[in-house]
Amino acid sequence: MMQLFLTPEQIEEMTGRKQIKAQCRWMDENGIRWKLNAAGKLLVSPRHVEQVLCGETTPARERTGPNLKALAR
Repeated sequence: MMQLFLTPEQIEEMTGRKQIKAQCRWMDENGIRWKLNAAGKLLVSPRHVEQVLCGETTPARERTGPNLKALAR
């Protein structure tokens, strides 16, 4: 079974950063979405990371706004 979230060690290896704030900044710069849980622990989907790193999805930072033309119909 695939794990639901990356471990803290996997996040550190991916980002090359130890501090959560620096990890979040790195992920923001690289288009990887993340959340903090109530305990302040990073939640990162391995599936999303794989999609971004393999080019299967547009990174969050490259996305444009909503398609307002579609709403006008």
